[in-house]
Amino acid sequence: MFQCDCPPDNCAAKVHAFQAGDREAGDALARKFASLVRSIVQRVLGNNRREDWDDACQAIFLRVFGNLNKWEERCPFCKWLAVVAARRAIDLSRLPDPMRRLPLEEVADERPQAPDRETIERIEQIVSRFPPEWQLVWNGWTKGQRREEIARKCGKSLRTVHYWLAEMLDRLREELSE
Repeated sequence: MFQCDCPPDNCAAKVHAFQAGDREAGDALARKFASLVRSIVQRVLGNNRREDWDDACQAIFLRVFGNLNKWEERCPFCKWLAVVAARRAIDLSRLPDPMRRLPLEEVADERPQAPDRETIERIEQIVSRFPPEWQLVWNGWTKGQRREEIARKCGKSLRTVHYWLAEMLDRLREELSE
């Protein structure tokens, strides 16, 4: 049986840290509660659905981390997670084939087509006319850096980084539509 060790391992603090952007805190929560979620899935789905256990666990963790804002701290996090996991596992058990695997060619690719070389060159030309500080923000953003990280590196507020990115994107749209 799962025994929560809060305190000294403060799950609520890890939840708040994850919500503030600390991915390591989320990883720690997932590691800590993996066995709890797995045992719930095994019990609900049963041995005849053994091949679905891993997918169900992943679906449950996606649901949990996507809904952390709904945890109101009226009970310990581990109890809330156990209830969410049990309810989601029951939902999955009621589906005729909840984890049906689609062939790759049947999975829709929602990403837009990559721009052609000419468009990329036009974007680079437009960006080269941005002020140097904007270019620094642009380069960080296009490399996938988090906006908080970009703001820290530039010595600007997060709000300024948001504003600059919005302005840059507006200018790009405007100039590319000409």
